[in-house]
Amino acid sequence: MHLSQSQLLFIAVPAVAASMAVLTFGAVGRSTWIIQVLAICLACALALAGAQLSRRTNARSPAGPIIVFTLLGIAVPLLADAPGPDRWVSLGPINLYISPALLPSFLVACSVWIARGGRSQDFAFTAIVGASVLVAAQPDASQALALLAASAVAVARSPSRSPVSIVALAFAALATAWAFSQPDPLQPVAHVEGVFALALGHSLFAGAAVIASAAALVVGLHLNSSGGRTWLSAVAVYYAVLFACSVAGLTPAPLIGYGAGPLLGFGLMVATASGLDAKVLPNSSSKPTPLRGASYN
Repeated sequence: MHLSQSQLLFIAVPAVAASMAVLTFGAVGRSTWIIQVLAICLACALALAGAQLSRRTNARSPAGPIIVFTLLGIAVPLLADAPGPDRWVSLGPINLYISPALLPSFLVACSVWIARGGRSQDFAFTAIVGASVLVAAQPDASQALALLAASAVAVARSPSRSPVSIVALAFAALATAWAFSQPDPLQPVAHVEGVFALALGHSLFAGAAVIASAAALVVGLHLNSSGGRTWLSAVAVYYAVLFACSVAGLTPAPLIGYGAGPLLGFGLMVATASGLDAKVLPNSSSKPTPLRGASYN
């Protein structure tokens, strides 16, 4: 596997280990453990497949298809005729929380296209507004807020900005406000949303370790955002916002606690990074900065 992809997976190890500890504290059933382990294995398989594919193919950048697929994927739950929030896609006996499974790779693709400027940038801004509206309609306030914050970082770190970016962020902010204005009937679950309180309730040391694992994920992504991978800053902010929202019981803490969606989302994000043809990246010089360890067209 490419060095950069190995580094990204290593960054997630403390958070994934903390998820195992949280499930132990929560005394969950066997099926929960099975789904969690399978999700971890599948996430690693996605990351490995992305690295191998980028080595062997000269195909065009997957950014466009990833953006379109994300919009379609987030829209699917809204088509289901089910009571309550529309945030899941049914895969047999498993309901997959779709936003955290798709948004991290979506942010990577949008960040690269924002940095390219021109029509690619305009398409990325349009996609961000569309994703914000779809997520808000579910309604999923925490994902809408995380997407807004991460998009703002992508714009801030882009070498070129346009008035379109301000308009797009304004529309995304309106969608986020709409999401927060809608009631959420879901109650937080200890081993899903309430992971920090669950760990602190077990012991001070356990709580500190779980909180530190969350901080390590965010800081690790941000520290690795140099050398042509500045899109990682947007992903880091996305996860940081979700961690903050989980304290309020709004959303599952990413990679910590039970949940296949965030795990698969991280693996897909690593796979996406392997195949992106990032010719111009945020905060890069006039010369393109290659993504370390990635294959280019």
